[in-house]
Amino acid sequence: MHNSKIMNLLSQLGLTEYESRTLTTLFDLVEADAPDISRNAEIPKTRVYDVLEKLKDKGLVLEVYGRPKKYKVIDPEDIFKNLLDIKQKEFRDLDKQVKDILVKENWKSHVVSQEKLLQVRNLKDYNKLLSQEFETAKKEINGFTHLDNRFDAFDEVKDNSNLAVKLITKPNTKEFDMPKNFQVKEKDHSMDAYIIDNNKIIMSLNDLSTPKDIYHLTVLKNNPSLTKAITTHFDQFWA
Repeated sequence: MHNSKIMNLLSQLGLTEYESRTLTTLFDLVEADAPDISRNAEIPKTRVYDVLEKLKDKGLVLEVYGRPKKYKVIDPEDIFKNLLDIKQKEFRDLDKQVKDILVKENWKSHVVSQEKLLQVRNLKDYNKLLSQEFETAKKEINGFTHLDNRFDAFDEVKDNSNLAVKLITKPNTKEFDMPKNFQVKEKDHSMDAYIIDNNKIIMSLNDLSTPKDIYHLTVLKNNPSLTKAITTHFDQFWA
């Protein structure tokens, strides 16, 4: 399989760009020290050790003691199986929470749910739609995102000191100047979803890790059951 295809697959399974590059490089080199990995994977030396430590913590890379210290991947079949298991568990957990809400909630509420289904042809327009929805926020925005691709969507609310923004982002390959009202945690996930003022949900219906001809997102307001499910999922990740 061509390296670019391997990297794309690893990205879809939840790894960051640098983690995908590192594993793909080690598939070729079998065993290498950090400087060799940095050079072959085109990862800055200041980042490569951190990336290797994260891959070790995930059980995907082994440290070979010696001078110099070297690294090697576990069996590729186990790598892909482990990553699939993680992603499947994430969706199983969310599915269970949704089902629990459907059973426990009182669906006879007088509040009428409002729903919009939108589509755009590129991520730039996708960000514009997000930005328009973010501008309606009065108190808070909580969300799952990937700030590498989504930071521009927050341009209109960065200077709103009355707005509290908490974001769980996939580990970034870029550095951003974060406003004081933004709190950010880097954790691997596969969602692009936001909760505005504990009342409105904005959610991508596509996997945004790969280019699409059309992108779809839904905006739901006054849907307490889904809001509670996504909020609970967010709180578990944030903890």
